[in-house]
Amino acid sequence: MRSGSRVVLATALAVMVAVAAGCKKSSDQGQASGGAGPAVAPDDDSAPSVTLVVAYSSEKKAWMQAEIAAFLATKPKLPSGKRIAIDAKSLGSGEAATAILDGSLKAHVYSPASTAYLTVLNHGWMSNAATPRTKPLAPTSEPLVLSPIVIAMWKPMAEALGWPAKDLGWADIIKISKDPAGWGALGHPEWGAFKLGHTHPEFSNSGLLAVLAEAYAGAKKTRGLDRADLDSATTKAFIADVEQAIVHYGQSTSLFTDKMLERGPGYMSAAVSYENLVVESYSKSGAPFPLVAIYPVEGTFWSDHPYAILDAEWVGADEKAAAQAFLAHLKSRPAQERALALGFRPADPAVPIGAPLTADHGVDASQPQTLLEVPGALVLDQLLTVWRAAKKPAQVTLVFDRSGSMQGEPLTAAKAGAGAFLDALGDRDEVSIVFFNDDVPPVPAPVALAKARPALHQAVDATFADGGTALYDATAAAYASMLSAAKRDHSRIYAVVVMTDGKDEHSKMSLDALRAKFSAETSPVKIFTIAYGDNADPTVLERIAADGQGTSVVGSSATIVQVYRDLSTFF
Repeated sequence: MRSGSRVVLATALAVMVAVAAGCKKSSDQGQASGGAGPAVAPDDDSAPSVTLVVAYSSEKKAWMQAEIAAFLATKPKLPSGKRIAIDAKSLGSGEAATAILDGSLKAHVYSPASTAYLTVLNHGWMSNAATPRTKPLAPTSEPLVLSPIVIAMWKPMAEALGWPAKDLGWADIIKISKDPAGWGALGHPEWGAFKLGHTHPEFSNSGLLAVLAEAYAGAKKTRGLDRADLDSATTKAFIADVEQAIVHYGQSTSLFTDKMLERGPGYMSAAVSYENLVVESYSKSGAPFPLVAIYPVEGTFWSDHPYAILDAEWVGADEKAAAQAFLAHLKSRPAQERALALGFRPADPAVPIGAPLTADHGVDASQPQTLLEVPGALVLDQLLTVWRAAKKPAQVTLVFDRSGSMQGEPLTAAKAGAGAFLDALGDRDEVSIVFFNDDVPPVPAPVALAKARPALHQAVDATFADGGTALYDATAAAYASMLSAAKRDHSRIYAVVVMTDGKDEHSKMSLDALRAKFSAETSPVKIFTIAYGDNADPTVLERIAADGQGTSVVGSSATIVQVYRDLSTFF
């Protein structure tokens, strides 16, 4: 990347850091950004306060963190004299909606990436048969910032497809991804197959809007998509053709962009993302090529980042007043200008659009030329049904540590986590399970969940803890079995999910030998690891996942069920 292209973004980020640092005495670092506890405006500690719970989408985390700090630095109070505290939760749009609807998150403000998720939230709220309701949970909202949904692609790859002279779209992705020669058809056999990523549409805004854009393109419409369009064989086939290029799914749009920049074109050719994340990528170093934003010629959507004050019994007059005060800060010109510096388009039309929304940051401020219409909740619900049938199915091997140290609560909780993982996958997905200790049994053949889900649950329930830990041998055996299947059939997502609560003690294979297996070739098999409990070695598991081009997470008996559920969103 050009060093000059990073200057504007680096400066903007420095300004954000300076704002936050200037407020350090007024706000515990981290508390204003993601659920560690409420951040409170500095004042008389004995004065009463009202805590505003704000659930916002992760794509605007850097901006929101800084603006929370800047807002609290003003020592905000209600007319009654109560101090305003903020407990902010940075979550995926769908993840937050689910938590609000199931009652586990009592948010006062919900700010997803798109109004589409307000439609989803209101539909879920009012259609709950157990608690009949007559009014929406989010009756009104205001946009905070704007960012179009784009396809973030490596610049040389976009140029090979004809960009910027040619407007690219979903049809171009289908064409290159279905060609047996892959990028070789365009003179670049060294690039291999075209590899696409987008988030899981049931958990993330960009994934939902990506699939909706695919449906519009398949139906050859830009407005008025209806259930008949989704029933069309042509539309279903178009969605399935795009989805076949998927490497894996996931919860976080920003994670895809970060992993692309970290791992390069061999990992992913393109990912559905946001324009602001493409701009942000120019402030980071290490990527082999710059990213550019492709605005699909068939049309795309604005992510308008609505700010909705919820109309619920847990949102009182004080919370509503605090929410209005924070909204006024976010819509102020200085806050909007800081959003622009981070690559967002201001919601305030009085703020002119300029740098860094320029070509030397991979974007085009004159785009998008064609905007698509978000349909109603019933159409979105049917869209997800169509996607589940059209999505790229997965084949997953669970590598489950049953060593003696798992005895008791750790094993009980881990069984519940593995069960939640099985329940979260689709009927077309295939799973095998390797229960290992110091002995590694043969890897069983994968079985389709449509028929084998009960049997797999029984196998999980029946396992018991004893013996030592042959982590490397178990991972290597699962990987070899999966790689063999992946080389025969390219129509699935292939992954190994490894959970262990300890360090390797009994493997014949070394860690270096295991890691060498993953790096020997560009593999279609991804490795995901779970460092379970205090005795696991997260550093080793992170290395294994990094070499296997997957993700490593940390879990405990209290969190392992959610950890497994989160990992299921990759498939």
